[in-house]
Amino acid sequence: MFDKPTAGPKVRITSRHENLSAALRDDIEGKVERVSRFLSKVGEAHVILTYEKKSHVCEANLKGKGIQLSSRGASHDMYQSIEACFAKLGRQAAKMKDRLTDHKGPKGRTVETVRHGIFSPPDEGQEVEVIRSRKHAVKPMPVEEAALQLSASKDEFLVFLNAETGRTNVVYKRRDHHIGLIEPEY
Repeated sequence: MFDKPTAGPKVRITSRHENLSAALRDDIEGKVERVSRFLSKVGEAHVILTYEKKSHVCEANLKGKGIQLSSRGASHDMYQSIEACFAKLGRQAAKMKDRLTDHKGPKGRTVETVRHGIFSPPDEGQEVEVIRSRKHAVKPMPVEEAALQLSASKDEFLVFLNAETGRTNVVYKRRDHHIGLIEPEY
C-alpha cells in the first residue's frame, strides 16, 4: 500500500499480487488528477491493482463531498486495465458534472431573485404580464381522490371542485413531500 500527499485528492494505491513500479504509480496519479478536474470535490482516491485468473484488474474508488464513483477494468495488460478503469471513471465524472450544472439553472439567476418558485416583486414602473398556459377542466371529486391524482402526476398543483362542499379547491405538493389543501373562504 502506498500513500502520497498531493495538492489534489489523496491517492491510495493497493497492489495485490502485482509489483508497483514508480511508472505505474505516476500513471495512476496522473489519471486520478485528470478525473478529479471534472469534479472539484474529490477528496480521496483508492486504487486497487490485482492479478487474478490470468488477467490484470484495476479497481478505482473516488470519494468526496457528495460524490462516490467507482469503476473496474480488466485485461491482459495492467496499463490497459488502468486505462479502461479510468475511462469509465471519466465518463461517470463528466456525467455527474453535467447533472450538477444542469440543475443550477441559467447563469445570472441568484437566490435573491428566485426562491422556491416565488419571484421577487417587479420594479417600480415595470408592468406585469399574465400569461395563461393551459385551461383545466375542474372536475368534482373528493379531496382524497384529488390528492391521489396529484401524487401520480408531475404537476405541482391540481384545481378541482370539492364534491363534499361544492366549492373550488386546490391541492398542491409541499416541500416535505406531503399534499397541501387550499380551501377558499367566501
